[in-house]
Amino acid sequence: MANEVWVKSLTTITAQDNTAILDATYDPNSASYTGGTPTVIDQSSGENAAGAEMVNLELLVTQGAATDCTAEIWSSESEDGTNYTEYKYSHTVGDTIIQTTDGDGNRYDAGLYVLKAKYTKLVVNSSDDDIDDCTLYATPKLPEIQ
Repeated sequence: MANEVWVKSLTTITAQDNTAILDATYDPNSASYTGGTPTVIDQSSGENAAGAEMVNLELLVTQGAATDCTAEIWSSESEDGTNYTEYKYSHTVGDTIIQTTDGDGNRYDAGLYVLKAKYTKLVVNSSDDDIDDCTLYATPKLPEIQ
């Protein structure tokens, strides 16, 4: 009988909780960046993404922008957990972030991010209008032989 490789989902991580307004004029490398402090996604044995090859990203927008806008995912990586690269653009969230004022929130598929380093930080950047309140979730995906 042949083995099969399945993709197992690990516990979802709150990668970045943005309770302050994400200002569209700043990128994550700016000293004025208004996003929340990102959680380190750690591939070390026994840590939050142990053995994962990628993370599935979801963006929960509880208070949107004044107008429809777009959001980007940026990343910073480290092999030692101390010396991180500058944040760089990874990809744009595929759907337009619609104006949300009711507080119920909309959840957007924010794509997949391939984990290339032992430690990774992911952040949201609003590219056309300020986003009032959003949370980036990352679900680590681990290949498992059955």
